[in-house]
Amino acid sequence: MQIEIANIFYEIIPWNKNYIQVLGSLSPYRVYAPAHWDMASVKEYIKLNPPTSETDLQSYAYLDNPFILFGKPYLVKTYDNSTSTNVSLTATSIAIYQNKRTNTLKLLFKWSQELLYNEIIKQMSYWEEQLDIYTISSVAIKKLSKSEFTIVERGIYFSNRLINLEKEHINRIVLKAFCKFAQKSRKETEAIFDVFIPNWKDLH
Repeated sequence: MQIEIANIFYEIIPWNKNYIQVLGSLSPYRVYAPAHWDMASVKEYIKLNPPTSETDLQSYAYLDNPFILFGKPYLVKTYDNSTSTNVSLTATSIAIYQNKRTNTLKLLFKWSQELLYNEIIKQMSYWEEQLDIYTISSVAIKKLSKSEFTIVERGIYFSNRLINLEKEHINRIVLKAFCKFAQKSRKETEAIFDVFIPNWKDLH
């Protein structure tokens, strides 16, 4: 089946995978789409991720599995002929520009952990002001086997697994860490949650 979007033609080819892949350097492009997707969803994806001359003329490949970032799966598209390393995020995909010797998964993990750290710092700045607690001297992302966070001297270590959670869930965990750091009782902690995150009991 062939469709037209903004004077560009696309040949839609159903397949049994759960993501879309657009191939080709000229119209008509070949669009491999999950068989269960309706045409409106396919068209919306193409509109959000139109092929461009800058990327489609390059050789690229997809990682076998999507990468989870803040609770949302992203397709990972790799370009192996770049002279510099760069990671780019769009609404539905992650583009990695690298050379052939790059360890893609290691690069992706490091990049995602930086995003997680920045998100936690942003949320902590908010809770510092709201709770008037400015005594936390250090924050780090660590590999924690079970816990979401741990208090260490005057700092807090957060689990690197939080990158898999939605931001509102991370926000709940950061607030919980603040309350524990400040040695709030369970009753005090629940009262704080009721004021600032009324739906906290629904966030797991």
